[in-house]
Amino acid sequence: METPEKIPVTIAVWSQQRQKNGERQTFQTKTSGTLYPKGDAWYVVYKEEEAVGLGSTLTTVRIENRTVTLIRQGETTMRQVLVKGEEQHGTYKTPYGTFDLTTRASHLVSRIDRQGGKLEVTYNIRLAGEKSRIELRMDVLPVS
Repeated sequence: METPEKIPVTIAVWSQQRQKNGERQTFQTKTSGTLYPKGDAWYVVYKEEEAVGLGSTLTTVRIENRTVTLIRQGETTMRQVLVKGEEQHGTYKTPYGTFDLTTRASHLVSRIDRQGGKLEVTYNIRLAGEKSRIELRMDVLPVS
């Protein structure tokens, strides 16, 4: 089996979480990572900064057709599937316990290929009974 070509990239991530009570948390970071194709999917892989509160965590974003899967591995482990208009179930494991996770994406646009691209997702999330809305934007640029 052929090993996929890994393309070094710069990844700019912007997200905003809006709680039911109206409180907002905005997160922005720029980091380096890799982009590679596998089957019909594109993968974007990078390490989360400890300042984000996830400890040292490896994040993998799998983009295939109209499905985006966010996978975090490390101190915090999570697998979150996002499909526009569909409710999806997953788990969120922390050092303090495992929580049920439910998502429903209302907006999902991805244009990723070997030249990099953009991912935009807006989704509602229910984690351990708490509801919030998340907007996520990711720009992926090959390192020249």
